[in-house]
Amino acid sequence: MNEHSFVRSIHNALSPDVYKWKIHDTYTGGVPDAMYAGPAGVLFVEYKYVKSLPKKNTTAIRHSLSALQCAWLERMKVSSPVALILGIEDSALIIVDDFSANIYKSRYVEQSIPRKQVAEWIYSQTHSGRANEESPRVTTSRE
Repeated sequence: MNEHSFVRSIHNALSPDVYKWKIHDTYTGGVPDAMYAGPAGVLFVEYKYVKSLPKKNTTAIRHSLSALQCAWLERMKVSSPVALILGIEDSALIIVDDFSANIYKSRYVEQSIPRKQVAEWIYSQTHSGRANEESPRVTTSRE
């Protein structure tokens, strides 16, 4: 699996009630990968996919979030919900704050959720009026 097929698997699990836009902007760097919309508002998501977890629990997961992408997410979170979704194999970690923090294997194993639950989280953010509330599985602190 790669990032494209990971995102597609989440999009396939999304309710048809969620408007999804896979953003591809060749002129502006840092723009997130997707925008989702529903009655409760919009959500911007940057996806990163890593093929496998590191061997040691204390090893940081290397993903390719650029400084420009991080800055875009930080700038937009003031006015709109945003998330970094880090996928590995069949699971994902949803990060809504502190995008530049290192993510260690132990944290990923403890807090990751199945891809189907990522689609459910996106739905709840865009349809349940909870766009600015924290989900219990969403991480917001540095470890």
